[in-house]
Amino acid sequence: MTWVDSGRLERTGVEKQAMSYTVHHRISPNASLCRVGTRIIVIIAVLVASALPAAAQWTRVTEIPITNIYSVWIKDNTILATADSVVYISTDGGAGWKESADVADDVVSVQAASVRNGRLYAGTYGQGVFISDDLGDSWQAYNQGLVGGVLDTQRFVIDLIVRGDSLYLATAGDGPWVRNLTVGTWTHFSNVFEPNQASNMNDIAASATQLVGSAGFNGTIFSRDPGQADWTLSWLNNVGIAPGLAALSAIWTGRRWVVGANIGVFHGASGQSPWTFSDIGLGTLFNAVFALRGSDVFAAFGAGTAAIIEYSLDSGATWQLVETLPNTFIFGLAVKDDILYAAQADGLWRRSIATVAVQTKSWGSVKSLYRKPRK
Repeated sequence: MTWVDSGRLERTGVEKQAMSYTVHHRISPNASLCRVGTRIIVIIAVLVASALPAAAQWTRVTEIPITNIYSVWIKDNTILATADSVVYISTDGGAGWKESADVADDVVSVQAASVRNGRLYAGTYGQGVFISDDLGDSWQAYNQGLVGGVLDTQRFVIDLIVRGDSLYLATAGDGPWVRNLTVGTWTHFSNVFEPNQASNMNDIAASATQLVGSAGFNGTIFSRDPGQADWTLSWLNNVGIAPGLAALSAIWTGRRWVVGANIGVFHGASGQSPWTFSDIGLGTLFNAVFALRGSDVFAAFGAGTAAIIEYSLDSGATWQLVETLPNTFIFGLAVKDDILYAAQADGLWRRSIATVAVQTKSWGSVKSLYRKPRK
């Protein structure tokens, strides 16, 4: 069996498809570390120029400019949206917005942000983590101990989450990191990812008691329970190495884990094998992101040149189409009450999902996007 090395310069079919109409926004610190199968950060050449009638339900948050918004995070009435060098902050549930100061000089992109006890944490692509205690008016580096990765890849933050008194990072090249927010510095948090060609992470997610890391391009996914000495590797195909299969993101629904991969969706109760595959009928995916409304799962799947919005009422076993957005790339989703937010390549957008659970739409609108023209 052959490994697919996620650090090779060689492009996969998934990345070639995405690159045919996109431009990489993030640049690896070295060509030999170009990430394969990771969450692809792009600038869409053609913004939303045409859409199905359902797209009219979306409205752009006009306080935020038309630019790449890489993530959206929501807790209670606080909403954070990250951009190239700043974080946009709302503390009143999206009614008003504030633009932060630049997180750092010459920052390429702010990939993720979170809040704990009034402190903002921002993960950047290339300069590590920064904190703000004044809602983004000023920032300080928070990188003590964040050292040792090849070509400083430990500072290429892809995702971050806060759980309890710890902050966890997913990096593009050096696996996961952790820092206790009360005392101490950063610590490399695994000896398992690199030997399994999975140091390039796509996502880190958490339930109340477990972490799950999406990483690598060989069908791997990783979980870690409290007290474990290291992460547990499992295979999405329940068998073994699957070259070309990539876990892109994961979410805990309260019942089971749902994993978006480049071929569809997997779900499982334990964060480990056995995994069950759900073929959502979209073919090859280059992106998959999730958000929860209660136990309902909302997803944006990147297929072809479109973002397909779907939802599941059974923790990922079956999916219903909400709408298809042609010429659209969605970096992240989040839910505030009955409002779905989408971090897109052309700003932050939102729409009501109050009645989505009782609406079922035809697959015809999706199939028409990929139907070959008649000769």
